[in-house]
Amino acid sequence: MSDPKKRLRRASRYQRVQERKAIQRASDQRFYNGMFMLMGVFALLAILLGAIMMNGVPEGVGSMKGWTSPWLFGASKLEVSGFAFVGFIALAVGLRMRARR
Repeated sequence: MSDPKKRLRRASRYQRVQERKAIQRASDQRFYNGMFMLMGVFALLAILLGAIMMNGVPEGVGSMKGWTSPWLFGASKLEVSGFAFVGFIALAVGLRMRARR
């Protein structure tokens, strides 16, 4: 028969591994929830800006001209900040995936 102490050690080692995996899954879930929340907020902002641009700029939003005029290689500051945001999300997810290995 098997030694009861050895069986107990094996079971507790398995339990620790399962607890570590559960903690990692919870951490990953919080990270992805935060990323999707951030992307949702920026998507709503993009839809709002698109609606403003399609319906004409109201009198009070004329100060956005600095954000929408060509700035860097013909792209506006708004476009550059959008590309920077997408790059940030890709970098954060990439680093997170690399850290899991």
